[in-house]
Amino acid sequence: MKKFICLIIFILFASIIILQQFNLNKSKDINYAVEQYFTTGIFNKYKMYDVSNKTLYFSNGVDAFVKVNGLSNGKSHRSINYEVFLEKNKKGIWKVYKVYPY
Repeated sequence: MKKFICLIIFILFASIIILQQFNLNKSKDINYAVEQYFTTGIFNKYKMYDVSNKTLYFSNGVDAFVKVNGLSNGKSHRSINYEVFLEKNKKGIWKVYKVYPY
């Protein structure tokens, strides 16, 4: 029984690590990074129900400025807009640096 529990715990940790690496690898695409940031997360105050439009206004390969609009996660699902500043780290992964609602 102890071996079975240890095996289950090992499989759980291995799957979490593999999923995290998969998401980090996909975050090298700026569209995926923006979509993932705005549609996931329990404590994300900028969480959206759906991202309907992403417009890249500036990118020099390291920094990027994107305008995002979509439906809010609340019951009314009203249209909301954000301006997002992203930075690319040394590993080539896009991270949301700052979000400006407008």
